[in-house]
Amino acid sequence: MPVAQDDPMRCGLSWATKVCASGAVHTGRDPARTFLESCNWMAASDDAVHAAIVDRDPGALMSLRPEIEVDPDAERWTFHLDGVTAHARRFGDQGVAVVADPDEEARFAPVAVPRDGRSGGATPLDVDGVTAEPGVTGADVGLLAEAEELAFARREQMTNALVVLHRGELIVERYRDPFDAETRFESWSMGKTIAATLFGVAEHAGLVDLDESDLFGDWAADDRRHVRARDLLNMASGLAFSGSYGATEDHSRKRDDDGRFLDHIYVYAGGVDAHSFCVDKPADDPPGTAGRYRNCDPILTMGLLRERAVDGDVQQFLTWPYEQLLNRIDATGMVLETDPFGQFLISGHDYGRARDWARIGQLHLQRGAWGGEQLFSEEFADFVRTPARHAWGDRSAYGGFAYLNADRIIPGVPDDAIIMSGGGRQRTVVVPSLDLVIVRLGHINGQVFGLADTLDEVFSRICAAVR
Repeated sequence: MPVAQDDPMRCGLSWATKVCASGAVHTGRDPARTFLESCNWMAASDDAVHAAIVDRDPGALMSLRPEIEVDPDAERWTFHLDGVTAHARRFGDQGVAVVADPDEEARFAPVAVPRDGRSGGATPLDVDGVTAEPGVTGADVGLLAEAEELAFARREQMTNALVVLHRGELIVERYRDPFDAETRFESWSMGKTIAATLFGVAEHAGLVDLDESDLFGDWAADDRRHVRARDLLNMASGLAFSGSYGATEDHSRKRDDDGRFLDHIYVYAGGVDAHSFCVDKPADDPPGTAGRYRNCDPILTMGLLRERAVDGDVQQFLTWPYEQLLNRIDATGMVLETDPFGQFLISGHDYGRARDWARIGQLHLQRGAWGGEQLFSEEFADFVRTPARHAWGDRSAYGGFAYLNADRIIPGVPDDAIIMSGGGRQRTVVVPSLDLVIVRLGHINGQVFGLADTLDEVFSRICAAVR
């Protein structure tokens, strides 16, 4: 049985337990420290979160201290906080998932993930080679050094990694101690752009089409049959899916709706079959008319790819994203976590090295071309970069599971930038006009300490350095 959605305190602690366990497994972090840096807000009251984010008063948030039990042999984690108990378990290479009962049997058989990069270095991007001197690409060395120092100047802002590619060369790479180039970091919603990229790969192979509808059999008898694949990728499915993370919503306060944990984050916290949970939701708005930032759309996109690529076989699909995309661009450090049913939680639970994200960014910069192959079409590259104005109007420049800088989300960065964005200012910024990719990774609680303004200035200086 899943964690009850009408028990928001247990849902929040369950989610935090899972994130702390994932940090231990993928990044080697201490769970107690991970709780402070990455997920105490999940188990805190709405007022404490609001005070930290809006009022810059993190006192109540940082005072939470769960009791943590770890069973290293069984790879199980249990957290206790204010009379609430929560559990998480590792499921092999599929990562860590929330479970309501630590002894619950797995609902799928974990499989080993192949990590055999195929390019052998023969790609337009060889970030495993010697770091280029900034001057080689014409970049201003002094401005780059200023940007790098600013990014790491305040330790409490928790920037862990900064990688910059210019003209396909690695011109900046720095990590916060004790991390390095081999460290996997949480990526949060940047994973949504991985879902888009995988769709592009499948479309190029003739498996899916942006304009196809009748996506799922359960939708055949009602208005959901009109939802197109492009509506999913534009975050415009119109499904009734509760959340507080849209352009006009206060995500610093809302965690539950009338005592029910929000659907948007319950898919992470409930230990449910996330695909089934999303596909069962009824229609709320006509598809393509209302842009809302909801995790159902990328999760359903992965379900559609599973149906088309491997006839719905959950086990076989567990390796498909690696074989068809990540290994082909040597992003072999990436881990795409699943729920306890083997369904990818790609909308937010993915771990990767900064160089892995640099490769994904470079692939989009190169409009799908990599090592002499076209992994997705140039037409799909244009789709990702085109604002879905029909759904989002003037509120936000949103494309294919990516933000666009047409509305200057990041001041000082050119309008044509594509932004892979995740909580706590995780960023992979692709700037076609400057032949530039910037990756910044860090822990989410750094946003409490003025991180947004710092990173806006960092990105602005990097862009100025390569103009």
